[in-house]
Order: sequence, then C-alpha cells, then structure tokens
Amino acid sequence: MNVVENTSLDQRLQICNYFAEKYGKSLYSELKSKLSGYFKNIAIHLFLHPITFVAKNLKKGLKGFSADETVVLEALTSHTQEELRQIEEAFKAETGKDLSKEIEKNFSGSLKKNLINLLNVPRGENHNPDKAKCEKLAQLLKDVGEPNWAGDENVFKEVFIQSSPEELVLIGRYYLKNTGNNMLDVIDQKVSGKNKTLLREVLFNNIIPQELYAEKVYLAIKGLGTNNTLLNRVLVARNEIDMDEIRDFYQAKYNVTMREDIMGDTSGIYQTLCLVLGHCN
Repeated sequence: MNVVENTSLDQRLQICNYFAEKYGKSLYSELKSKLSGYFKNIAIHLFLHPITFVAKNLKKGLKGFSADETVVLEALTSHTQEELRQIEEAFKAETGKDLSKEIEKNFSGSLKKNLINLLNVPRGENHNPDKAKCEKLAQLLKDVGEPNWAGDENVFKEVFIQSSPEELVLIGRYYLKNTGNNMLDVIDQKVSGKNKTLLREVLFNNIIPQELYAEKVYLAIKGLGTNNTLLNRVLVARNEIDMDEIRDFYQAKYNVTMREDIMGDTSGIYQTLCLVLGHCN
C-alpha cells in the first residue's frame, strides 16, 4: 500500500522492470497470485502500462456470450489514433486475436460499423475550426434528425469522428443557435439504447471527459451493490490524468463529495486505496 500511495505510474513501471531484471518474474503476476479480494482487483492494475491495462479491459469486455460495449466504447473514444494502434498490438499480445475482427464478431448493425470506424478512421486534429464547415455540419445534424445521428454511418464519421474536439464544440454552438437545443441534452432525451451510449461517450470524451467519468463513478457506487469493475477501471485509468477535476465535477453535480460516497460503499484497505486513487484522502 505504501508503494502505491507514494509512487507515480512511471515509478511503478520502473519498479516492475527492476523486479523482472532482478528476479526473472513479472511483478504483476506475483501480485496477482498473492493478493486477494477487491484490493487485488485494483492494486495489480496499478503496475501495468496504461496501454496494457486497456488491452486487458478489452479482453474481458469481449469475452463470453455478451460483449460489454461500454468497455469497448470507453477504449475507442478516449485514445488517440496512435494509442489505438498500440492498443491493437497489446490486445493481440494478450489474446492472440485481432481487435477489429473481435469487434465484428461480437457486435452487429450500425453499432458494429461505428465501432470499426472509431477504431480505424483518423481523428480530426484541427485546433482552429473552420466556422463555415462547422456551421454546415451543424445543419447536417439538424437535417438528418437527432435519432439518426448514430444510424447514418457517413454522418457519424464526418461529425463525431473526423471533427476535432474544438470543431465539435463549435458544431454544438451552431446547433444550439439553429435549433435551440443542446446536443448533449438532445442525445439524452431523443436517442436511446446503445446509440445513446455511443454518442455520449464520443461527445463527452472529446469535450468534457471529467463529467463523464464523474458520472461513471456515481453509477458504480449508487444502487444495489457496487460495480467494482467500473469503479476500479475509472480510478486506475484517470488517476494521473484528470482525477482532481473528476472529483470536483462529482461534488458539483451530485451535491455530495466523492470521498463520502466511496467511504459509504467500500471498506478496509480497498477503501483506503480507492480514496488515494480518487484524490480523496
């Protein structure tokens, strides 16, 4: 626990390398064999490279009779094109399988097409948006109709994948100006099922990821029982990226501190580690 609490990810990866050189063993494997319970399920992942961590999540999410599209969407919408190529390689090393083929095998319809496009279509990188182009795309969204945003493959690619975060913000402003509606509100109110999850993950991860991950923590904690898999995934993945902002969004949105909710739903050394990773200690 002291090692985790007082080291950065880079330092832990250096420890892993030193351990392997000195003892000829994987520290991750050693911890996995010696720890137990909820603490084990979060602690071992702190000694993985972030790309390997995502690959392992995808392996779990694409395993069994029912694939978890939320795990796949989280991976595909929160990483750059270069990171996705690394994730594909890591997934292949973990499973011996091609990520694209596994997605095709586990999903169908427009969701399958959109996931494959998220994996393969280059992301927009224009940090200085063309106002005319963004206004045109906002009009396209209005013309095609909100329920069809995810069902129309070309619209999804052009607007939600090939637009940079800055362009998506501007598209949203033009859409609000033209229709009186906020794009995120429209998705919540007029889109349903897996397409709703898809569009929310894309927009939030591009515009305000901290609010999205605050919501994920809330959903993991509230209700009957704790979704420890989701909670652990967020705490590990975002710990050194934007956890302070996630914590602040949490309190502003739910009128309770993340610390209070974590303490109310966890216990023991697992609780201590969750508080550390959530920057709530």
